[in-house]
Amino acid sequence: MRPSAARLQGFFLLSGRVSAATNVRGEHVGERVLRIWAFDPLCPAGACEHVRLVRVRPGGRDQVLLHRVAPAYYIGRGRFYAPLSCAKRIYRQGDVVPFKITVRITAAKLSGTTVVATHVRAVYTNRSRRNLTPCVTAPGHDAASYHGHLL
Repeated sequence: MRPSAARLQGFFLLSGRVSAATNVRGEHVGERVLRIWAFDPLCPAGACEHVRLVRVRPGGRDQVLLHRVAPAYYIGRGRFYAPLSCAKRIYRQGDVVPFKITVRITAAKLSGTTVVATHVRAVYTNRSRRNLTPCVTAPGHDAASYHGHLL
């Protein structure tokens, strides 16, 4: 089946590798991670222009609206807050972390009368974090690449 016509929906198990991690607590380059991402299409049928991505990550979960920018290719931008330690205190919303996610459908199959995505590749990129605490900290950033399949 052609991935270009596939509907991006359902839960995907993604295997990832951290490709950048500077001043991000608990992450290091080369680290392997497993994630489950849920894709919720925002149209009744076919390949949607907009898909909601819900991703669970250590410390929380985020939602981001993905926009179809080409056949089988989606981009979304969002942000989340990360805890940051400052002056012996942990600020739950110490860093604001803006990010970009790209998703490419790499394989699809026919399910009933609908072509659905079965495999994806994705990239998460955070170019910089903004410290919201009164302490001075070194700027951080991180990135990871993923591949995975429909559960």
